Amino acid sequence: MSSKKETSKPLLELERFAAERRRFLSEGAVYGIGAASLLAEFGVSRFARAQTPATSPNTDGGAVRPMMAPPPPEPTVSQPAPLHDLKGKVAYITASSDGIGLGIARAASAAGMKVCVGYRNEERLKAALPLFKDGNAGVFPIKHDVTDRDAWAKVLEQIKAQYGRLHLVVNNAGIKTFARVSGVSAQDWDNAVAVNYTATYNSVAVCLPHMLEHGEGSHIVVTSSMSGLLPGGPLGVYTATKIAAVGLMEALRVELEGTTVGTSAFCPGGVNTDNYLGTGEQNPFHRSDAPPAAAPRFTGPPPGMDPMEAGERVLNGVINNDLFILTHPEYMPGTQQRFDAMLDSEPVESAPPPENRVKMETRVLHAGIYAREIAHRKKKRKSYRSVNV
Repeated sequence: MSSKKETSKPLLELERFAAERRRFLSEGAVYGIGAASLLAEFGVSRFARAQTPATSPNTDGGAVRPMMAPPPPEPTVSQPAPLHDLKGKVAYITASSDGIGLGIARAASAAGMKVCVGYRNEERLKAALPLFKDGNAGVFPIKHDVTDRDAWAKVLEQIKAQYGRLHLVVNNAGIKTFARVSGVSAQDWDNAVAVNYTATYNSVAVCLPHMLEHGEGSHIVVTSSMSGLLPGGPLGVYTATKIAAVGLMEALRVELEGTTVGTSAFCPGGVNTDNYLGTGEQNPFHRSDAPPAAAPRFTGPPPGMDPMEAGERVLNGVINNDLFILTHPEYMPGTQQRFDAMLDSEPVESAPPPENRVKMETRVLHAGIYAREIAHRKKKRKSYRSVNV
């Protein structure tokens, strides 16, 4: 009984916060407030509302408009995981007939989920299906071009017809182009943006309303990359689109706190693409008549992470509602340097910033999701691969 109360209190607090935030922001939309004016209202509402009349004249001499209500206080707790029990739930993983996507799909199936496998290549799908264990909860292939906005609605209808409801979407499709921003063609740039970024928005536009409506607890994941946090290589187009994908999940985390939907940015390092490695079987997709591969960079087994392990780490992040799902600690020193470079770039002035400016900017001077994620991460867990909470 006590555990139920402990869970309900943070949920109620976040639900109240979400409702108040929606009301606050909707008032801003009704009054037609521009970005600078909205920031000013944030500051006035919090610091000086008691001394401010109920109406405020526009500085340009226009009509008087009502003052906005004060913003809601930040919640003090991190959002509990909306999707903490995976067994029997439904997952859709895009581009999951091979590589990391197949590893995530296999891990989801092993956890008892009904898995919808997004694919484009029939031969890859044929090679992937035997890797799902007998007696699984269900594997449902869906041919899908993630860049087709209208196709997302059709995919959701297929999933609903097959399984009733959708609980987990993993936007895994991606293009790893080595093109540099300084020399890429417009077509290659558009293709990368369409697959690595816009496709995720398309999934949100279609799937999020369904998830909120059924209210059973859901989660949205995007497979970004460590390039989404650390632009270490000469992969300008890839880096830009992957950073954008991370930002989309962060923005959704802000918007969806207090709802039944969580979000995660999955940022892996090197992962092996062949799910047949270690099985003792030859991947049937690797045909004997295929042209010979280039000489390997490393001797012995491929050094990347096993795709099944990567998938297990994704699901561990889902059941814990982790904002960032990271897998490779060797990237952390470089990532730390990037963030330190930002902090060290802040100007150190002899005089403090103007008080009125700080008041105007107060609502964008920090994002509460980070403080709550830090507190959430301090809770130790036994494993970063297990799906047992």
